[in-house]
Amino acid sequence: MFACIYIPDFPVEAIVRAEPLLREHAVAVLEGKPPLVRVIALNEKARQLGMEIGMTKLQAAVFSRNPSPTNDSTGLAVLRQRSCEQELSARAALLDVAHAFTPRVEDTAPDTLLLDLVGLDRLYGAPAKMASDLAARLITVGIEANIAIAANPDAAMHAARGFSGTTIIPAGSEAQRLGVLPLQVLLDAFEISPQKKISGEAPRRQEKKLREQILDTLERWGVRDFRTLALLPEHALASRLGERGTQLRRLARGEGMRTLVLCAPPAQFEEALELESPVETIESLSFVLHRLLEQLCARLEARSLATHELRLRLQLERRVADEETITIDELKPPYPHNVAHKPIFERTLRLPVSMRDSKVFLKLLQLELAAHPPGAPVIRLWITAEPAPPRTAQRGLFLPVTPEPERLEITLARISSIVGERRAGIARLLDSHRRESFCVDRFALMASGIPHISSPTLSDANNHIPLALRILRPAQPLHVDLSAGRPDTLISEKQTEKTKIQGKVLWSAGPWRSSGDWWTEKMKQDIAAREPSGPWDREEWDIALTVTNLDQENKDDIGVALYRIYRDVATGNWFADAIYD
Repeated sequence: MFACIYIPDFPVEAIVRAEPLLREHAVAVLEGKPPLVRVIALNEKARQLGMEIGMTKLQAAVFSRNPSPTNDSTGLAVLRQRSCEQELSARAALLDVAHAFTPRVEDTAPDTLLLDLVGLDRLYGAPAKMASDLAARLITVGIEANIAIAANPDAAMHAARGFSGTTIIPAGSEAQRLGVLPLQVLLDAFEISPQKKISGEAPRRQEKKLREQILDTLERWGVRDFRTLALLPEHALASRLGERGTQLRRLARGEGMRTLVLCAPPAQFEEALELESPVETIESLSFVLHRLLEQLCARLEARSLATHELRLRLQLERRVADEETITIDELKPPYPHNVAHKPIFERTLRLPVSMRDSKVFLKLLQLELAAHPPGAPVIRLWITAEPAPPRTAQRGLFLPVTPEPERLEITLARISSIVGERRAGIARLLDSHRRESFCVDRFALMASGIPHISSPTLSDANNHIPLALRILRPAQPLHVDLSAGRPDTLISEKQTEKTKIQGKVLWSAGPWRSSGDWWTEKMKQDIAAREPSGPWDREEWDIALTVTNLDQENKDDIGVALYRIYRDVATGNWFADAIYD
C-alpha cells in the first residue's frame, strides 16, 4: 500500500503558505526579468477569472484591477513574484510531515511525494484514517494537498494528480477508478518518474518533444483518457509506439510495481519570506515573524524536535542620495560612496534549554530587535532553527517549584533590555589572581564540566551544610583592639540596627597577606627592591565574634558570628569584608 501527496500549483501554494489570507483570493505567480515577466502558476480562482499560464505581467494586471462580476469580494487577482526560498521552505515542510509519518519516502518531484505504508495500518488504522491523518498534519504546517492511497505507487500518483482532495483506491479496482482521467495526467506523471529523470537541457527538450508527439498521435486515434488507452491491444500498440506505448498502457490499467527511491529527511529548519513592500516598524515585523515562527515550530513538532538556537537574518533596503530605492541584489561591488553596504542584518538567540514555543520565540525576538533595531526597512527575512532533542525532566516530590525556563528566559531578556547587555545572567569567577574578578555569562541550565543531577532527591544532599560567604559591599570600617598582635575586640564605626558589628573575638585565624598586582612586571621589580613584606597591601583574618541577639523577645541571647576582616597595610585601617552564613 502506497500513498501520494501532490500539491497542485506548487509555486502558488508556497506563496499562500506564507500569507494565509491569500487563500481566499485569486493568485497568480510571476517569473522572469522585465520586460519578459510572465505568469507561471495560477490557482483555481485565478483560472475562473480567465487568467492563463504564459500571460505577460501587463495582461495579468488587467485582472488584478477589474473586479469580477460573479464575486466582488475575491474578484481581484493578486500578483506575486516567484520566491525560491518560500518554495524550498514549503518542500522541506512537506518532507518533514512525510518522514514523521513513515521513514520510507520518495522525493519524486518538488510537488509530489510517495510514501510506503506497508505495515503501518496497525499503527494508524485503515487507509481512510491514514489519509485523514496525513491531511491534518499537512494543514498544521500550512499546506493543502491532494492525497491518494493505492496498492502500487504509480496508481497512487496518478490518482493524486488527477483527483482533488482525498482518494482511496481499493486493490483490484485501479483501472476502473483511473479510467476517467485524461491522458495529460499520465504523460506528466510518466515524465517525472524516477526511471525517466533526464539530466541536461537538450535531452529534456527531446523528451518533451517526444511526449507531445505521443499525445498528438493518441488524440488522432481518439484516445483521450486512461480507459480508452487500457483497451488498446498491447501488441498493436507496441508495434506503433514501441516500448513507451506498452509502459503507458500498463500504467493506464493501474498495473505494475516498482521500488521507491528513498530520500533522507531535511537536516535544516529554515523559513523565509520575501515581503511585497518594505516593513519599517518592529510592530509590523512582528506579524510576519509570528507566522514564520508558527510554521517553524510546527515543522519541529512534526519531527519531535526542539531548538536551542534561532538565527534571524533580515535583508534591508538602502537609499542612495537621489532617493532611489535599491536592494542587495541590484548592488554590485565596488559600492557607491553614498550607499551603506551592509544590507544583511543578523541576530542570534542562544537558548539555555531546548524549546518549541512560538510565542516565547516571538517575545525574545521582539526584545532583541528593540535593543538592536535593524536601522532600515526590511524587504526579506529568514529564520533558521538548529534542531535539538526536546528536554525531558522529572521533578522530585520534595524539591521547590522552579520557574519554567521559557518564562525565565523572557524575564532575563527584559532585564537585559533595561540594564544593558552582559549585565544580567550568572556571575562566574575569572581565572585571575585579582580579587573579586568575575564576569556575567548567559544563564544556562547546566554549566559545562559540573556534574548535574536532573532530578535530585533528599538522599542526594550532603550531610554537612556548607558555609556561604556573603560579601559586604561596601566594606564596613572597624575599630579593632589588638592583643599580642591579634584582634581582641572590635566595633563598627558606623553602627545601625542592621549593620551593627561589635563584640569579643573568641577565635581568630590569620593573617593571610595578599596583593592585587603582585604578578605584574612593576611589582616584581618592587619585590626585588623592597622587604619581603613590602608589596603586601592587605592582611585578612577569619574571626568568631560574640554577638547579642537583636530579637526584642530574646535580647539576652548570646550567639556567635563568623566574619572575615582585613587591615589595609598602607593606611592601617580595619574593615569588615564578609560574613559567613
